[in-house]
Order: sequence, then structure tokens, then C-alpha cells
Amino acid sequence: MKPISYSPMTGGVSRRSFLRAAGVSIALPFFESLAGAKAATASPKRMVAICTGLGMHPQSFFPKDFGAGCTLSPVLQPLAALRDDFTVISHMDHPGIFTKHGGTKSILSGVDPTHSAAGQNTSVDQVAARHVGYQTRFPSVHISLGSAESPSWTPSGIKVREETSPFDLFEKLFVDGSAAEKKAIKAKLDQERSVLDLVREQAKRLGQSINATDRQKLEEYLTAIREAEERIQGIKRWEDAPRPKVEFDDDVHAHSGFDYATLSPLMFDLLFLAIQTDTSRVFTAGWGAHNRVIELDGVDTGYHTLSHHGQLPERVRQLRIIETFYVAQMARFVEKLKSARTEHGTLLSDTMVFFGSGLSDASVHSNRDLPIILAGGGFKHGVHVDAMRKTGTQTPLNNLFTTMLQNFGVEIDRFNGATGTFTAFQA
Repeated sequence: MKPISYSPMTGGVSRRSFLRAAGVSIALPFFESLAGAKAATASPKRMVAICTGLGMHPQSFFPKDFGAGCTLSPVLQPLAALRDDFTVISHMDHPGIFTKHGGTKSILSGVDPTHSAAGQNTSVDQVAARHVGYQTRFPSVHISLGSAESPSWTPSGIKVREETSPFDLFEKLFVDGSAAEKKAIKAKLDQERSVLDLVREQAKRLGQSINATDRQKLEEYLTAIREAEERIQGIKRWEDAPRPKVEFDDDVHAHSGFDYATLSPLMFDLLFLAIQTDTSRVFTAGWGAHNRVIELDGVDTGYHTLSHHGQLPERVRQLRIIETFYVAQMARFVEKLKSARTEHGTLLSDTMVFFGSGLSDASVHSNRDLPIILAGGGFKHGVHVDAMRKTGTQTPLNNLFTTMLQNFGVEIDRFNGATGTFTAFQA
């Protein structure tokens, strides 16, 4: 552990002091007794979406009863100490999605990207990211272990790239480039800007000689150009600003990309640091779909094979180990946010942490009754909610996403075909 540094400028403990944990240095928490007398400012809202690539075994995930006194299921036991900080929701899904494994691409949008025009399948995280823009260095941050099957889609219909290594994510978030590297980046951005200017002018001239159908396609093209221009401007704005100084332990090495016991804590510690340093306010993270053996004690069979268990007891047992691990990683992350004091409470009170999957029971390729948890965000939690409506239909997940976007500060009435909001847990 490094010694805590004293700041003579503030008469208190320096906010750039860090404590080493799990390979990443964690900034010191907010101390009420050392807080200055400056006027309070509104605490920024944050959104984190944690997704799994092959669903969650329903019989192991959902509690058997509803309400505040529900008995947590075996897979949810790692969250037991946080009972008042999360809500489990049953009977909620995307009513228009019947794409089996393809549902993982739609979990954050509720729209099948293979049968939608650009802009129709924008994901909830990208609506939030657009709301924040480049107030932060990165409008959004994305990482997935095991494989990259991003559920994030921009307004122009472009799939958002995910990092697949915590080590690469660390470099992206917290390592400044050399002067030569920064100069090269600026030159590349200037060149891209010049090309976009030329293409935009040509597209405008083309628009005068095409029919209405083609003009719609052209508008989608121009939307992508505008997104690229915003990205270039945002990157240039932040390029000369130094990244937050954190430390990373080079001695932490994973056996492979499927060494989840090593990589997952690093992934969530980096997200925590990015939240704490306001490097970004919108995040997606999780574990992709594949059939490699995940390196956890008690697991010796490929993940896809286990998810298609056919109710075989040994496969269900191993699958439960993996899925309990997923929930434990979420619990550890939520606990860190809850323990981090801010001027307005804790990081968790201003951070919505969503956990879910576009599949429910992968063994039968079901997209119904998705496994959903929401933690933090200032909502009233501590219950298992039955979202089955009086009509006998399940509540659209986009109703929840509409509520989350409103909590985030986005002025929106309906997100991607939502029928309303979801108020079961609102304070």
C-alpha cells in the first residue's frame, strides 16, 4: 500500500491518493470532515448495463415468492447483504423479440437489428450517451469478456465496439499518449474531418436528384456523418487534457481470456474508477456467448453446452457456479459504489446498475421472462416484483428503460415502443 499523501493546498488528504486493491488503485473516498465550503453542485447520473450472453437458468435465478420478504434464489445469494439496494423483476421482456440467441443483440434496444432501419434500434445506453455527449472524455465505455457481441447501437444503426480485455481498457481510459502520438492523432482527425466535409457536400448535391425513398437512405447516411463529426470534435476537445492518474498492477496476469476469476474483478474495478473520476457516465459490461470452458473451480464443460443443459443435473450444477459468479461480481461492484461517499450520498445513489440478458432459458432458446435486476439509482428497492399485467401479458422491458432514461435526465415519454414507464420501485 502506498502512503497517503497530504495536500498543503487544501489542508487535507489529497484526492489523488490511491489504495491498491485487486490490481487497480482505488481513489480515496469522500471525507465529510475534510469537505470544503464550496457550494454543492448536482451530482451526475450514471448508467451501467451488465449483460450475460447465454441467459440465466430460471429455476436458479428467480425467487419463488414476491414482495419485500422474498427468499433469495441460490444464484442471487451473493446479493444478500444488499437486500435494500436492488430489485428483481419477473415477467418482463421485449414482446417483439423471438430471435433466440439473437436476443442478446436486442437486450438494450428491444428491436431486432436485422429487421430495422437505422435509428429504429438505438439502444438505451446510446440514448443516455448522446444526452451526456462529450461532457466526459468518453460518452460511453464498453467491455465484454469471452466474446464481443455488443448490444449497443448508435442512432445511425452502427454497432458499438466493445473492448475485450481489461488491460486494453486501462490503456484507453487512463494512459496518456506521447507528444508524438497526440500529434499523429490530431493529424488523423483533421484528415477525417476534411473527408467528411467533402462527402457531406457531395451527398447534399445528390439529394437534389433522387426520389423520396432514396432520400430517406441518404438521411441515414448523413446521420452517420454527423455522428462521426461529433466524435472527431469530442476527441479533439479532450486530447490535450491529461487523463486521471491511477495505477495498474502489471503483475496481474490472466491464464487466458476465459480466466474470469482474474479478469472480471479487474473489469469492474476499472468501471468503478471511470465512474469515480467522471471519465464516463454510461457503461456496458458483461460476459459473451461461447463454448469455451470458463476458468472457475468446479467447471470443466463449455459454457454453451452447459447453458443448453437439457435439465441434466451435472450441467445445471456447473451452470449455477458460473451464474452465481456473475451475480457475485455485480454484488462486489454495487458494494464498492455503495461504499464510495460523495458530497450527495454515495456513488450508488446516483448510479443505476442494470443486470440482464436477451435470453432467459438458453436451453429452450427462450426470449420470454428475461432475468432482470436493477440496483441503485436512488430508487426504492428491496423487493421481487411481479411485472405480469392484468391483461395476462408481460411488461415490456423498454418501460423500465424509459424510467431509467428519465432518471438519467433524458426528456423522453416512450423508449422504442414502450407502453409507459415502470414505477413499481420508484421512491
